[in-house]
Amino acid sequence: MKVEVRLFASFTKYLPDSAEGHKVNLELNEGTTVRQVLEQLKVPLDEIKLIFINSVHADIDDVLKAGDRMGAFPPVAGG
Repeated sequence: MKVEVRLFASFTKYLPDSAEGHKVNLELNEGTTVRQVLEQLKVPLDEIKLIFINSVHADIDDVLKAGDRMGAFPPVAGG
């Protein structure tokens, strides 16, 4: 199944070379979780602040479905 993965801010460095900007389409097995995707990309799990699937807040152990758009943000500071 295909899933679009977006990583933001400092997480973009974990995207593969095939990424376009801050997103990449990945071919995943049915039943793959958000955690498994982030581990595959080597994103440090303890640095994740926000996860969403299809623009809705999600949990790290949620299962992805074909066509989903998943994103992850680190803590972001600003003024």
